[in-house]
Amino acid sequence: MGVNPMRVLFLTLYPEAAASPRYRVGQFLPHLRAEGLDCTVASAVTPDQYGRLTGPGRRVRPFWYHAAESPRRLMQIMGSRGFDVVFVQKAIMTAYVRGFLGLLRRRARRIVYDFDDAVHLAPPHPLRAPWRILEEREQVSELIRCANLVLAGNSWLAQESKNPNTVVFPTVVDTDRFSPAPQSAETYRIGWIGSPSTAPCLKPAAEALTSSPDSEVCLVGAGDAHDFPFKADHRPWSYDTEVELLRTFSVGIMPLLKTDWMRGKCALKALQYMACGVPCIATPFGAVRELIRHGENGFFADSTSEWRDAFERLRDPELRRRIGQAGRATVEARYALSGAAPRLVELLESVV
Repeated sequence: MGVNPMRVLFLTLYPEAAASPRYRVGQFLPHLRAEGLDCTVASAVTPDQYGRLTGPGRRVRPFWYHAAESPRRLMQIMGSRGFDVVFVQKAIMTAYVRGFLGLLRRRARRIVYDFDDAVHLAPPHPLRAPWRILEEREQVSELIRCANLVLAGNSWLAQESKNPNTVVFPTVVDTDRFSPAPQSAETYRIGWIGSPSTAPCLKPAAEALTSSPDSEVCLVGAGDAHDFPFKADHRPWSYDTEVELLRTFSVGIMPLLKTDWMRGKCALKALQYMACGVPCIATPFGAVRELIRHGENGFFADSTSEWRDAFERLRDPELRRRIGQAGRATVEARYALSGAAPRLVELLESVV
């Protein structure tokens, strides 16, 4: 790296309490710094603001969210000139406010844009009347066009990019942290991990879960605002307990609603299950099709009968063991942090 290390400013949309910046930026920082990169992370809102504005049981109020993120992000962009690379993770802000991208382009020497959601389709928190006149709906698409490098979380996002300097950079997991349990649980437990915002995706599997009364269903992070037709053990999500809970699953599920927004998702749930040696059953849609080979390292289910069949087949402990081992091997080979971290160093160095 020479005498003067590369200085990288990571502009994350959310603090590390949210999965996206934790997996796309946070988990890489120790590796990047060990390679000599000078890394600074600046989220659009502070962890305290994020907790107060989006915490459990709170409905996001866009006006107050924008009031918190706009001045903070403005100051971060104004200070970006001292960095060799500005790495924009997901979006500049949750609302695409006119003028912010132009300011970033004038201040930043080089821009790397990273996205793991279909945020080019719509902002997370659109502006409402009368403020809509300040909105630049094509901001992310323009950011993609002007970036020196685009990192796309899956192949569909890469196709949507339209920037020739686009690389598919999948979401990965730390396979030292996400690892199989020492021994299998005795109870047949069907598990799901996510957030209240993704809990509606359970709908495709709901009827099959309802008709599997002799199974234990565990939902981690779903919240209590949803009325599911099946009985479940609800557990809050926390960083400290997520791996422990995943290891109690006999099967992990990843049902999806077939929308373009979901097409942009990067199969994190499946990666977490598979890294822990837990067989995954998923809707065959989006990035998970790049990860799972049906019947070899996981299962696909696209109807209630297919979900039921997969649940019944995976009651066999030997099949679960075989599928779980194959899933773990897939993650170790293609979706492990240990392999992705050196690649990210190379990509960042390539733009300077």
